[in-house]
Formats: sequence, structure tokens, C-alpha cells
Amino acid sequence: MSEKDFIRIDIDKIEPVEISDWEMKNIEKRILRVSKKRANNKIKWLSAIAMTAIIVTSSTIWLPALADRLPIIQQLIQVNNSPQLQVFSDYGTIINQLDESNGSTIELAEAFFDGSIVSISYEMKLDKPINGNPLFWLEQLEVNGNTVNVQSQQIIKKDDYTLIGMFTARVSDEVIDKTISVQWSPEVLKSMDYTTLIEGDWAYQLELSPTKAHSKKLNIPFGNEQYQLVFNQLTKGKYATALYFEGNLDWNTEFLMIEIKDNVGNVYEDIGTSSFKSDSGRVNGYIELFVSDTAIQTLILTPTIRIVDEKTLAKKEDIQLPIIQIPLE
Repeated sequence: MSEKDFIRIDIDKIEPVEISDWEMKNIEKRILRVSKKRANNKIKWLSAIAMTAIIVTSSTIWLPALADRLPIIQQLIQVNNSPQLQVFSDYGTIINQLDESNGSTIELAEAFFDGSIVSISYEMKLDKPINGNPLFWLEQLEVNGNTVNVQSQQIIKKDDYTLIGMFTARVSDEVIDKTISVQWSPEVLKSMDYTTLIEGDWAYQLELSPTKAHSKKLNIPFGNEQYQLVFNQLTKGKYATALYFEGNLDWNTEFLMIEIKDNVGNVYEDIGTSSFKSDSGRVNGYIELFVSDTAIQTLILTPTIRIVDEKTLAKKEDIQLPIIQIPLE
């Protein structure tokens, strides 16, 4: 299915289908899967049916009056108390940069750059209520003049006239140890059914300095006779740790799934993988997780190859691979 075919779909004519927990987690984790090295940077959608199955949690929330005076990230923590958001709160930089368009004002509130990942929070004041739950922006995000892809967005209705949210983007596979220039130009806010909720012409530019992070090359093979893969790089910052891999997977039908624990007994849940085609025809990708404790020195990974139907993403077979260990230092 091409991007044009997707846009022409009549959503009302698509029959809803039940999907497994694994499929839901992967859809929620990565709505879009991007072919990284294509010059025109086109987006490959998972599938029309999968897209309609996404559960959106951006309903209106109630916050006490005191929350109105809290930083945006602290308000988001009240809704989703994740350790990564707390890192954002601890190390983020106050921005307070406003722009108005078509009667609606967006204020960039806080931003955080950990050497490879950028996160930015914001508040949006509306001149009139919107119908439907906001899901994602159509936008332009540039770092040092290069277009990058937003990986995740969290948008919440605080009340009928206020949205709060944040977005995250991986800007480099290698650690950047210099100040970066970020430009964000949101234009259209869409709902789950791709309906336009808000249009405008906002633009922001800011400079962000990185927190301490490091990157190192790896050469840790894993797999079996059928699947030969290798972890070739590790990037570790305060916000996220990423393990990069490559291997002979079919990008359309074979997915790498990972169960992870560490040397002190922590179990990491809801870990997803992102993958893209390489020029050689192999699949490259990365696994991203949050490692909070400096006492954690080793990750213990149990990989599985899930084979799915190319059109529906329904599971056909799971192939267990041998357990491997990844040193973090």
C-alpha cells in the first residue's frame, strides 16, 4: 500500500479487528516506521487496519488548581509518572518561547538534549474548543539544518481550551557533545482518524546543550543458523540507552523482539524495536530503554524473531534465539 493509497482510504469502511498485546505495543511504540536512508524521506505506514486500532489516551484530564502553576513536564508526570519524564524534569532547560497563529498560541516550555535525543514540552492555548482527541502534528523538525523524524508524541487535553504535550526525536546515532540548533514548525494537528483539528503557521528556534553521554562500538553477534545478527553500537545518555543492531531480517515480515533484564535483577517491560532497510538489503535498527542506576553494568537479552503476515501483522511464528549479554561500560 502506498502513502497515496492510505490517504484515500475511507476509514468508516474498515472493519475493526482484534489485535494481540504484542501488536498493540508495537503500534503504540512506533506508529510510523521510517526508511532512514531514502533521500525523499517518505513514510511507510504499518497498515490501514493497524492504524485504526490505536488506542488514544489523550482525553481531557482533571488537574488541581495548583498544577496550573507547575512546569508542563510536572503536569505530564502527574498523568504518566515515568522515570524518563523525571529525568526530563531534573535536567530540562526552561524555554518559554511563544508564537501565535490563527488565534492559537503555542508556548515551548522545557527542552532536554542528552547527546542523541531531544525532548520538548509545550502548552497550547486555543481560541475555541476542538472536536476529537489530538494525536499527532504534521510538522517540520530540523536539527543543525537536517530534517529529523519525531519518534513519539504525547498530547493531552488539559481543558477545553488548553493542550499540554511533549515530543521526542532521536537526532543522531552518535553522541553529539556540542550545542545544537533546533527548529520546530508545526502546521497541522490531526486526530486518530486523520481529521484536521487545528491549522497554523508556528515556528520556533532554540539552542540546546547536551548532558554528558557516551557512545561505543560493539561487535556482539547473536542469532542462529537462519538469522545472523550483530549488536554494533551502544549509545548511553541520561535519558535513554540505545543498542544498535543489523541482520538478515525481512523488513516486511520479520521483527526482532527482545526481553531484557540486568545484572541487579531489574526487568524491562514494553521494550520496542525500530528498524529500517539498509542499502545492502539487510535490516538495521535499534532498541531503546531507560537505565536509571549506575550499578547496572550488564544487560541480559533474550531475543525472538517474530514472523508476521505482511498485510495484517498477525503472528505466524516465533523463533527463539540464544540469550546474550551486553556490557554497558
